[in-house]
Amino acid sequence: MKQKIKKPKFSLDNIQHTKVHDSSKFKDFNVNEFFENENDVAAALLQCLIDNDSESFMEILDSYLRVNRSKIAQKTKLSRATVSSAFSKKSNPTLKTIAKIVHEAHLSKK
Repeated sequence: MKQKIKKPKFSLDNIQHTKVHDSSKFKDFNVNEFFENENDVAAALLQCLIDNDSESFMEILDSYLRVNRSKIAQKTKLSRATVSSAFSKKSNPTLKTIAKIVHEAHLSKK
């Protein structure tokens, strides 16, 4: 009988803490401002593709679009399940699906 090895759950307790001696070198980062700048978002998405990091790509895209999935599903003529699963960590949406969602979400923002 094969045994499945369980992946350990992520915990902040396991992260090594480092003290920063000169915090003046750091600047405040405003997430909302980041997502308002399309060039910053595009650069981050491109870097995810370069790094072969599809999970982060979808996470950034989802945060940037902030779409009502039901409305986007109607506009794209995709099922709501397809739109929701496109942003799921376990799914593997097609480029065509992502393009439809991004296109309609971008039109909705205008």
